Amino acid sequence: MSDQPAGARPFPTTTAEPLRQELLNPTVIAAVGVGVILVIAGIDAALRGPWLDEFWTLELSDTRNGLPALIREGWLRDAHPPVFNAWATLLASLGITSIPAGRLVSNLLAAGLMILAAVRLSRRTPGQAGFAAALLLLTLSLPQAMEYFAIYRSYFWQMTAIGTLALVARHVAATTADLDWRRDLDLAAIAVLAVAASIVIHYVGALFGALFGGLLAGAIAVCAFMRGLRRWTALVLATAVLSSLFILASVALQMPSWEADFDHSWIDVPGFAALGVLASLALSPLWLNPVPLAGLWPGRGRGRGQGARDPSQTWFVAMLGVVLVAGVAIVLAVHVFQPIVVDRYLFAVPVLVSALLAVPAAWIARDRWLFGLLALVAVVGAARPMIETGIRPLWRENARTIATIVVGCPTTQVYAASGWAAGPAFETRMARREDPVFERAYRSLAAPWGYPVHFIGQNGLVHATPGVCPVLLWYERTPNEAEDDLRAAIEGAGLTGLLGARLSVTRSATGFVVRADRPEGHEVSQLP
Repeated sequence: MSDQPAGARPFPTTTAEPLRQELLNPTVIAAVGVGVILVIAGIDAALRGPWLDEFWTLELSDTRNGLPALIREGWLRDAHPPVFNAWATLLASLGITSIPAGRLVSNLLAAGLMILAAVRLSRRTPGQAGFAAALLLLTLSLPQAMEYFAIYRSYFWQMTAIGTLALVARHVAATTADLDWRRDLDLAAIAVLAVAASIVIHYVGALFGALFGGLLAGAIAVCAFMRGLRRWTALVLATAVLSSLFILASVALQMPSWEADFDHSWIDVPGFAALGVLASLALSPLWLNPVPLAGLWPGRGRGRGQGARDPSQTWFVAMLGVVLVAGVAIVLAVHVFQPIVVDRYLFAVPVLVSALLAVPAAWIARDRWLFGLLALVAVVGAARPMIETGIRPLWRENARTIATIVVGCPTTQVYAASGWAAGPAFETRMARREDPVFERAYRSLAAPWGYPVHFIGQNGLVHATPGVCPVLLWYERTPNEAEDDLRAAIEGAGLTGLLGARLSVTRSATGFVVRADRPEGHEVSQLP
């Protein structure tokens, strides 16, 4: 019997109220939040300036000399497995040859596959929709995810791979049924892609991807075996073994080139600093979005007691805890003998911490307003870097500065040199190896403005003197304060003829431009 008074109109209850409840559904909230996050990331990816590694992506996907030559002279001489280079080459063959387009297509696909995996796994495991929704929000809004969504490299791929593997771990911990090859092919494909991608994409990142991803795959296999899921055990172990064999084969093929080309390592992070990097990565998800901790408060959502009684959550938390502790210990032990800690190589850490936070976040999914707050904080966290710094021009900033000078004086001579020339490792084989990529970068950056750039390679020598218009020397990716010694910058580039010229310098966030003008009258300013 209805509780409404006689004569009351039932329309708001039968129509508006169900609609409001539907719009406040955690899945809808998460979908809106993830959509907004991807829009923000897409705008940044489309407009942000490039950096050197992205020009490496273009170089290693350029088939103008034929695919066999690219594989022989490019992929086999690279410091990464060929997987991402092959993907970028495929995109190039489809006409996607610009950095912004490559970013969007590549990283939207990676995000889309993770979202698809979350949908499929949550539908097949009752009660996991809240966990999957929270993991997507927490992972995709990470500062590292937002930063590297706007980079045409493999780092965002690694993050989505380890995030998807965490979703697989949650499924294996919760499911009561083993794989059915006829019914569960989609789940098997998700697991295979997640395990393989976490291992085969990047050597150092995949050293740690293979470390954390491999440890998590092993933990999943152990969990599946202990729970009697034999086919899950076999699938995960077989994929991990085959992926590891692929990495070993790639190393064997590329090792001769490494010995010939790689004689310098720029990583010199001290031990305590390495610990600080790891701690920062582990804590960043919590500082960014502490709302999931509300799920630990008794009486909120499912509450601490109910969560502790769920054996699937116990399995999952134990798996991730062991992987994080063991992985960090191994990383620090390796770093003692060979410095190798760089934040972008360790993105598995914040993703796995986000997966842990998704457990209490799932407990508050029934509280629509609290879960909505979680989504709102995630969106604000994703938008904050762009709000604070705007769309960063990066290497385009100096290109625009030079364009302004050339427009004012069309006969300006523009020279460019590798950033290595302004640092202590300019005579290394590593420096010479990057010359073609620097040349490609400078010319492609200058092309939209219509001025030519003369690149001076390592050990090159060019004579130029300023006339009515100045001589410019353009440096990108330089050490901090390299512009303080202009004599060293000019001599390091191999540029002569500027003795007595009036010198000035314009510094950007990524490099600097030296301007040499003809002295006025008898006022001659010697080189510093």
